[in-house]
Parts: sequence; structure tokens; C-alpha cells
Amino acid sequence: MPRLALTLSAVAAAALALSGCAQDFDQGPKGRVTEKAKDGKKFYLVVDPAKGGGPQKFRVSKYDYHDCNRGAKYPKCVDD
Repeated sequence: MPRLALTLSAVAAAALALSGCAQDFDQGPKGRVTEKAKDGKKFYLVVDPAKGGGPQKFRVSKYDYHDCNRGAKYPKCVDD
């Protein structure tokens, strides 16, 4: 019985650790990526919206940052 409790607690700890790794940022406006910025371990994209308005800077995951090049259509560059 002690092995079962130890195993269950190890599985719960692993699940908790992995859930903290997920980055879930709000999606920015649809448009073209005009600039990329990095501030330490924080990654940002600047998008010029297709529906008008000024460029908007918003935080993204490092994977989205690397997947989206300048001139790419956002959010399509994230889905590719």
C-alpha cells in the first residue's frame, strides 16, 4: 500500500510540474507581423491589424515568436 501512495503522489507531482510549463497568452489581432521583440525571456510580436488601427504589441510564446517572421500573416504563422 505505501508503494501505491508513493506512486500516486509522484504522478500528481509530475502532472503539476508539467501544467506549469504551458504558456497560454491571449491571441493578438489578425494582420501582418511588422516587428519582433525579445525582453529577457519574454517574447513579443508587433502586428499591423488588417482592419485598420495602429500596430499592436502583444506577448507570445517562444514557439510562436520563432514561427512568425516579419511580413507573415498572423495568426496563420502560428498554425503552420
